[in-house]
Amino acid sequence: MSFAVQRLRLTDDGPLSYTVVGGDGLPVAAVEDFLAYLAATGASPNTVQGYAYDLRDFFVWLEQVRLDFRRVRLEVLAQFFEWLRRPKPARAAGVFVLPDVGQALENTTLQRKRAALASFYRFHARRDERVPALLGNLLARQPTGRFVPMLAHTRRGGEVEHSPIRIPAHRKPPKTLSNDEVQRLMTACNRRRDRFLIALLDDSGLRISEALGLRHADLNLRRGEIHVVPRENNANHARVKGMKGRTVPVSPELFDRYATYMETEYGALDCDFVFANLFRAPIGSPMTRANVNELVERLQKRTGIAHFSPHACRHTYATRLLRAKVPIEVVAELLGHSSSQTTAEVYSHLDVEDHRRVLLSAGIIKDGVPDQ
Repeated sequence: MSFAVQRLRLTDDGPLSYTVVGGDGLPVAAVEDFLAYLAATGASPNTVQGYAYDLRDFFVWLEQVRLDFRRVRLEVLAQFFEWLRRPKPARAAGVFVLPDVGQALENTTLQRKRAALASFYRFHARRDERVPALLGNLLARQPTGRFVPMLAHTRRGGEVEHSPIRIPAHRKPPKTLSNDEVQRLMTACNRRRDRFLIALLDDSGLRISEALGLRHADLNLRRGEIHVVPRENNANHARVKGMKGRTVPVSPELFDRYATYMETEYGALDCDFVFANLFRAPIGSPMTRANVNELVERLQKRTGIAHFSPHACRHTYATRLLRAKVPIEVVAELLGHSSSQTTAEVYSHLDVEDHRRVLLSAGIIKDGVPDQ
């Protein structure tokens, strides 16, 4: 039996969602119920899609080991994460992997899959007493030094039980863009619309989904602010993450670019969205992620800046604020993070880099080697 992720929409104007179907073409009931719950409670389509792929992998593994998800225990679940670390061709039943074979997935991806499973089991433990409620606590976020265990702790009679599943918590530093690279990217744009989009991302730190959902009324020229407004059912599926609205101050130069874009390209187009299709059909419809992906690929080829992405602009914005000593709580609010802890985790590398820069400038170290 094979499993596949399938996109679906219950009504023509309803929210986009996803499900997992088996080899018989029918949805896997346990996954379908959970993903439908996520969609109904306001989870973004991207979150539902990601969890769908994570749970598809889980059910592929369950089929190989011939287990019902209700009978899985934490010690057995550790085998699933070992299976995930294999290269995909080596995940077939009966295949053995040598110890020196590298890990196939990044730790951040494994952590997301762990989050999907934890949420899945919490949901089903509330509905079915056969589902072990213990597994719903897989993501207890506790400081555990170098490693974050899959089950940080559970309390039984005052004792602490540690999970046998450990995923290194450290992450790679986010990729950023230099001022020169941002300028090269904007110069490489053939359209003022695209140039304004990059300038907006660099100047505001918005997620690309938030930028694509902007309406003209969200730009307050007089106050120099961008209002990130949560909205349901945008035509281009753009969405504010967590439906967490906020206001971001931006530079006057950004509004100059906006005015030029409006006058020279947008014109009298009847469309509420700031970023719309202007040069190919369907004219007047809002830009989509697919449109942006095409733009990113073109700019990467033209400039040679392979690490350019909308999210790199967001990381660049956050890094710029933190290096300017903006309080991390303020940075978290401007980024729309759920808490300043999230911001601190993503940008924890900055302290080390800044300390090294100070030591280099003071002559304490040279090229990373301490003076003897």
